[in-house]
Amino acid sequence: MSLNLRDVTEADLPEVLSLRSRAFGPLTTGDSGTWWERVAAETLGGRWLGVADESGALVGAGRIRPYEQAWGGRHLRMGGVAGVYVEPSARGRGVATALTRGLITRMGELGDVVSCLFPTTVSLYRRSGFEVGGVQQRTTYAGPTLRDLGSLTSRRGAPSPATSTPAAAPAGAPAAAAETSGRPRRAQPADADVIHRMLRDDAERHIRSGPMPPTVDQLRGMIERDELITYVTSDGVVIYDLASEAVTVEHLVATTPEAAARLWGLVGSGSAAVPTVHTYLDPRDPLTLMLGGLPAEDVRQVPWMARVIDLSAAFAGRGFPPLARTEVEVVVDDPEAPRNTGRWLLSVENGSGSATQVAASPDLGAAAAGSVDSAPAGGPAHVGARGLAALWCGWSTSRLRQAGLLTGGSPDDDAALDTIFAATPYLTEYF
Repeated sequence: MSLNLRDVTEADLPEVLSLRSRAFGPLTTGDSGTWWERVAAETLGGRWLGVADESGALVGAGRIRPYEQAWGGRHLRMGGVAGVYVEPSARGRGVATALTRGLITRMGELGDVVSCLFPTTVSLYRRSGFEVGGVQQRTTYAGPTLRDLGSLTSRRGAPSPATSTPAAAPAGAPAAAAETSGRPRRAQPADADVIHRMLRDDAERHIRSGPMPPTVDQLRGMIERDELITYVTSDGVVIYDLASEAVTVEHLVATTPEAAARLWGLVGSGSAAVPTVHTYLDPRDPLTLMLGGLPAEDVRQVPWMARVIDLSAAFAGRGFPPLARTEVEVVVDDPEAPRNTGRWLLSVENGSGSATQVAASPDLGAAAAGSVDSAPAGGPAHVGARGLAALWCGWSTSRLRQAGLLTGGSPDDDAALDTIFAATPYLTEYF
């Protein structure tokens, strides 16, 4: 079957929606039309690709969602691969592989330096250099245990909301934020800039890897449409959904223990009517250390995969451990993203890094997008695209060697790579 990769246009939308229905079933949500319009507005014009057969009919489609994602506390441009649909009668004919590789090329053209996705078929994405990077974790708590956190400030001897002196609001914050620094208030559209900055600052403060803060426009629209419940103070924000059976926390950041206790107490304040609280946060969120007990029910995890699209730009933009000072050479073979292929010197100092290409076409041995079978004795470490993705996401070199994704190099090289890429990344949003 002859395949042709092209941009999806507005005229293609009915055909893509029909393709989506045949691949995954029809949309059933009440606002499916609104959702489809938002998908089109976000990705038409370069971020939505289709695969056509020899007759010109679309047999596959996939889109690239534009995100900014924290890595080492600094935010990079990330392409979120989503909505990958393949015509059932065309499966097994290379449509998905052609589409995935086309998406990788397009992300490089758009300036996205890393990519993430939630896989339906792991083997498909591994063939194109993606590897498992971490999990999205849903943790469930009993509402009353969170409600009780609201009284922690008084038990610790901290000023109560009624008597506290308002903290100074962040630069540019609405005046109301400073006036109610102790007591959460309902967010307004004008708070979107401040909330966005809070989410970014939280990632930097805790040197997080993985979180994707909503853009200012997304936050403003969400607040205007009342999609999620949002409360803000000068030192924290909480964003959650309230359904009949549970509260689901999407974001909660705070700069002080008192602010965290107040916001969690707010989340749990309706526990008499809705006793269950789900959270999609860092698996090591400080809430675990604040509560008197463990989560009330099960913990569910959904794996996600990652890929490095542009090693040089991604490495230069990523944050690193502040005290780390090291350098190491590594050889990368990445046929789907040729700009990554070569012999690289990775250097880290004072929390920043640089990746300098020492040679563009070294003897790459048997390195490939999948496993690496061999490397010259005494030379630098070798990885393919999957090994690079796993390194990027903090998999230890010992595990990569056991999986056959890293060969060559020395114990000192392994120690340097483990120091450079140390991280426990996570995602909070399913896309």
